Amino acid sequence: MIYVYLTCIYFVLIFFTIILSRKFSFYDFPNDRKVHKIKIINTSGLSLYIFLLIIISIYEYSYELELIISYGIFIVFFGFLDDRISLSASIKIICIFFPVFFLIFNGFELKSLGDYEIIGSLGLGKLSIFFTLLSVGLLINAYNYTDGIDGLLSSLSIVMILYIIFLIDNKNVISLLYFFLIPLIINLLFNVLPSSNNYKIFLGDCGSLFLGFFLSFLIIYANIYENIHPSYLIWSCWYPVYDFLYVTFKRIMNKKNFYQPDNNHLHHLILIKFKNNHLKTLLMINFINIFVLLVGFQVAKNIGNFYSLILFIFLYFVFWAVRGKIKFGKI
Repeated sequence: MIYVYLTCIYFVLIFFTIILSRKFSFYDFPNDRKVHKIKIINTSGLSLYIFLLIIISIYEYSYELELIISYGIFIVFFGFLDDRISLSASIKIICIFFPVFFLIFNGFELKSLGDYEIIGSLGLGKLSIFFTLLSVGLLINAYNYTDGIDGLLSSLSIVMILYIIFLIDNKNVISLLYFFLIPLIINLLFNVLPSSNNYKIFLGDCGSLFLGFFLSFLIIYANIYENIHPSYLIWSCWYPVYDFLYVTFKRIMNKKNFYQPDNNHLHHLILIKFKNNHLKTLLMINFINIFVLLVGFQVAKNIGNFYSLILFIFLYFVFWAVRGKIKFGKI
């Protein structure tokens, strides 16, 4: 019954957000790079974050999980500002790294990448803080990059959270993650509405950056506090990581600003192939995502952690080779 109550609460939150956004003109306006052709409200990330604050104010969760959500307010605030006034890349990096640094120095430092057959333990030593910072920064931006077509970020987040739920045994954590699925599923439904629908709403940078922030530290939390081996966790985010690295390296190779946004992501390509059909594109990417995730999990479980890591690296080069042969048209 509690899920029904919380679902009702979130519907109230998102409708209230839509009303206020219309009043204050909080829209994402179209341009040459963006897929949508008319202005769309882009504040459902605010609803999602407020909902999580309500959850942790009602229920008791671990100090570490509540810390992630609490310090996410900085990400949400600066993401909201970016949606309104388009902050420069350097300012965004500084704003994002402030709460990231705080969490790293409060128990979220990756000191090892785990023990593996053949090669043994991969300790990070003095590079642990730098590696953690780099990994979180990469993941936050990687998830932000996936917010390029309707429903993709929300659906990838749903799959990842369900996977983490499957991996852990801690009922307290599982409870929070199930509650987290409520706004993600509802946001997905509102996000895939036709552009002509007055209730269509985007996560905005406040939502996409916060999701990247939360999911990044959820992976670290699962590793450090729930003892889930990295060879399992890496598969939860393979698509955002592969796509981010490919696009970033390509920009550098083409002597472009690596932080300059464009529409050269794999999901844009699939969108073109499906003649701008967002739903087909969404289903295709999620099918591939789930398939690769399950393969990676089975390799880690039945063959070994080392082979899971090798497969992860090998598939990235396969992704690069296949992706490099595909040419883009115009959305």
